[in-house]
Amino acid sequence: MSVLLARVDNRLVHGQVLEAWVPYLEADLIVVVGGEESRDPFRRSLFQALSTPQVKVEVVAPEEAPTLVEREQAHRILLLFPDVDAAWKAFRAGLRFERLNLGNVHPREGGHRVTRTVYLTTEDEEELRDLRAHGVRLEARALPTDASPHPDAFLGPGGSDR
Repeated sequence: MSVLLARVDNRLVHGQVLEAWVPYLEADLIVVVGGEESRDPFRRSLFQALSTPQVKVEVVAPEEAPTLVEREQAHRILLLFPDVDAAWKAFRAGLRFERLNLGNVHPREGGHRVTRTVYLTTEDEEELRDLRAHGVRLEARALPTDASPHPDAFLGPGGSDR
């Protein structure tokens, strides 16, 4: 499997991803993994319209992600999730990734700030701890050049962070 990075970013496909992360990773396939995004034909078509000859964009539901990634394993894949819950659902469905980047998680009710661009709820933290317990390395950075705080800084000690 050639998943280069899994990233939680409420904005999904936007300038920061296209101008910084895609070139940094040399990704040629962006997979947007989200329930609403996959069910809404208009939103799906907007994301797919961002495809270029160099970088294709696909949209799937969390439970469909493992099948798509398996089928597309010849590609250099960047996974984008709208929220932590979508990443956890996809992981539970069998999608494997070594690292989860928290890029942009906007403020919402019940959330607290953990970095300049990441706000987590108690539910987010529980799901991240579960991912961490399964060996997923966590980081929080908006750009590839940013430093990431150690996950203990935003989740507390425990788990594996190779």
